[in-house]
Amino acid sequence: MRQALTKWLHSLQAQLLLWTILPVTLIVIGLSLAGVYLHQEEMHDFVVERDQLLARVLAGSLEDALDRGTVAADGEGLQQWLPVERGDLTGRVFVIDSAGRLLVASEEGLPDNVEGEPGMHAVLSQAEGAATIGGHVGDQRILTFSSVAGTDWRVVVDSEVAELLGPILRFSQLGPIAAVAAAGLSLIILSFGWRTIARPLQQLSKAAHEVSWGNHAIIHHPITGVSEIEDLHRGLQEMVGRLEAYQAGLLDYLDAVTKGQEEERARLAREVHDGPVQSLIVLSQRTEMAKHRIERGEQEGVEALLEQLRAAEVRIVEDLRRIIGALRPAYLEDLGFVPALDVLINNADARTDAEVSLSVAGDTRRLTPDVELAAYRITQEALNNALQHAHADKITVTVRYDREGVWLQIADDGIGFEPRPHLDGHARAGHFGLVGLSERARHLGGSLQVTSRPDEGTVISARLPDLCQEVPCPAQERESIERTECETIAT
Repeated sequence: MRQALTKWLHSLQAQLLLWTILPVTLIVIGLSLAGVYLHQEEMHDFVVERDQLLARVLAGSLEDALDRGTVAADGEGLQQWLPVERGDLTGRVFVIDSAGRLLVASEEGLPDNVEGEPGMHAVLSQAEGAATIGGHVGDQRILTFSSVAGTDWRVVVDSEVAELLGPILRFSQLGPIAAVAAAGLSLIILSFGWRTIARPLQQLSKAAHEVSWGNHAIIHHPITGVSEIEDLHRGLQEMVGRLEAYQAGLLDYLDAVTKGQEEERARLAREVHDGPVQSLIVLSQRTEMAKHRIERGEQEGVEALLEQLRAAEVRIVEDLRRIIGALRPAYLEDLGFVPALDVLINNADARTDAEVSLSVAGDTRRLTPDVELAAYRITQEALNNALQHAHADKITVTVRYDREGVWLQIADDGIGFEPRPHLDGHARAGHFGLVGLSERARHLGGSLQVTSRPDEGTVISARLPDLCQEVPCPAQERESIERTECETIAT
């Protein structure tokens, strides 16, 4: 229970609730105290009015007693008059003369001469009125007085304010203490909020700014606060970790691409040297042989040499076409994606024992050169992976056109593998081909998904947008329009 309460107090919800309730509580306390003090003032005025009336009544009664002779001018008979007239009145009633000498009192405890007592100066200097003694409400006393006609006497009514206030109103004396306690609680809550919300957010903002400039180490510094901020900090740490892993994988991928390019250049150089270059050397030598025989008039063997020259020329052209096709598929340039893909599938089916098939659905059309090349390379790479690494017996390539673009799927029944959830995972695992496929699709605004399980085959799905969707692409009539026009629209 205690742990749950502590966890709740460290949540943003609790902090917002406290910050919301605290001002309302302070306002309610302030209004309540203001109402209590206002009521106290009203009660004070009421007591003054009541006791003033009582003092007048008692003074009039004492005048009547003097007229009847029940009370003498020297004060004889006052003791018998006072209890009868006082009845059940609250407070203390006493009579004094102009010198402050006490003539009679309803209660004991007063000195014989009250001239030096608090408030007596106002009583002796005025014929009628009221005086308040004491500053605090709980200690205040109200002296109301009235003169007795024909004498220098004053009838004084002494009431304590605290006796007239209810128990609840007396709690107003604790108002300053409550205000101080509320202010202290406010400071504690604000301090707690600063330490758990404001300062951690500032630290998190600073760390995010540093991360944006490449300082990733700062995000791993501890930041403590409410649970939501700590969760956000952990999320940023995970994001930075994935970013670092992605950067590392991307560097590995770029390194692998660079090495692959160099290896491919070396392979093409060897292939050109061992193929067309050697054939051209042989062609040159046999041309010289044929020339010498013709100059010497030896007709025998010239026709055979010319036939050999023609065959060598054909082989050179085929080799060059094969090399050029590896660099840039000619069928893709001339006929479009689907015919070029059909040639690719037929060549793959011819050079392997695996069954490779192609299925095309939807309204086929020409797309931008970049999209068609990306779709071709994705299919080519996925097909090569299925043939070389998956050891598949059956490979199915599916192409479907729709309004948004083209959808590709290359499915095989090979050995499969366990795909990584993120792109950097493929790079760390050495699957740079999949990284390249994904980057090709993302570069054009598309997406690529890999679904595979060990011994259950692999399915690679790619979605590429139609960049000429808003404006009809001129590449739809490739035979009559230059390729550069479509590239201009695509860009």
